[in-house]
Amino acid sequence: METIAPVPNEPLIVGVSGGCDSMVLAHLLHEAKFDLLIAHVHHGLRAASDEEAAFVENWAFERNIPFRTIRLEWGGQRVSQARCREKRYQFFENLMEETNRSHLVLAHHRDDQLETLLIQLLRGEATIDGIPIHRPFGPGQLHRPLVNWTKQELTAYATRQQIEWREDATNAETKYLRNQIRHDILPRLAQVRPGFEEAAVRAARLRQTIQDEHLAYVEALVARHTTEDGIVIDEINQLPTDLRRLALQVLLPDVRLTSEDFDRFLAWLRVDMPSSEVYYGNWRIRRAYGYLTCIEKDTTDSALESFQVGADLGTYRYGERDVTFSYGDAGIPLAEVTFPLTVRSQLPGDRIQLEIGTKKVSRILIDAKVPRYLRAEVPVVVDATGQVLAVVGHRIAKFGSFELLARSYLMIEW
Repeated sequence: METIAPVPNEPLIVGVSGGCDSMVLAHLLHEAKFDLLIAHVHHGLRAASDEEAAFVENWAFERNIPFRTIRLEWGGQRVSQARCREKRYQFFENLMEETNRSHLVLAHHRDDQLETLLIQLLRGEATIDGIPIHRPFGPGQLHRPLVNWTKQELTAYATRQQIEWREDATNAETKYLRNQIRHDILPRLAQVRPGFEEAAVRAARLRQTIQDEHLAYVEALVARHTTEDGIVIDEINQLPTDLRRLALQVLLPDVRLTSEDFDRFLAWLRVDMPSSEVYYGNWRIRRAYGYLTCIEKDTTDSALESFQVGADLGTYRYGERDVTFSYGDAGIPLAEVTFPLTVRSQLPGDRIQLEIGTKKVSRILIDAKVPRYLRAEVPVVVDATGQVLAVVGHRIAKFGSFELLARSYLMIEW
């Protein structure tokens, strides 16, 4: 039977449920003298889970292998397989960070691969390529060295090696989609097309290889064309459609994306607007004047607090930048200034005095190609009369010709 060894000479975290598959995996890695830490998740849903957790812990104790576990608490929440998976993987990721172990190993096998392929197809997911043998995960990598073993081979191996395991009774139920596929659909497919399993898995491997190569290409292109302003959108739009879709995966590597997500991204890219945005979960992707940026929603659009500046002036923080007020021999004539000053974001109707007439502050920011979502972060300085003195970083008010003494001017630096 074929195996794929995890990274040699590296400490591993092994997810062990107590079932046949994970006990074979733990046995093989222990026999191969890997540095192991056994991780077990008690889902808190079945009475038998207490005995299963004790069984796995005892197996690790007898072999002097470190053991860590968690019991999930649901507090009346609705429990689904997806929610269990999410919490399980979060535990594994936290454990990797806590123990400084960069490699997680799980016991998925070929039957799991076939089930996943069908689930992806039935759900209309963006890619139908099954379970990858290796993939980035948390602070390191996730490995599935048994993905080419069949369930029958694993059971036969466990029997020959006298490996003890615990059987989860819910695996025989058919209320979940995966179990329906396992018990009803796969046996029928085997009758219709004997040997389909190997052909399907081989096709999945080929798709994974092609997908990995394309993803690496897009990652490199995005890295090459990322500036302080963001990713150059023209470089993304010049890619073929399949590769353009992958740009979304590069931008959101940790988000579970569907076909609809990719289609929406492509449609959004085609709309020729100077400034717009699209949302995915807790993230938003923004385009502004030829660039793409990806930002967490809770870090954007936060209200920036206004503040006042007295005649003693000084340096103040506004958003992510400092604004410095001082006296000098250039800038705004003090004769035109009434203290205290107020620093705030622009308001509707704000206008600033220029050499000829006045101009809307909003138009100044548009002409400077400041994206709409960043305009609130540009400080506007007004005096006690409400007169706009500066759109900091863009314009200073002009008040005609003055010849004043040195240090008779207000200087504003950003």
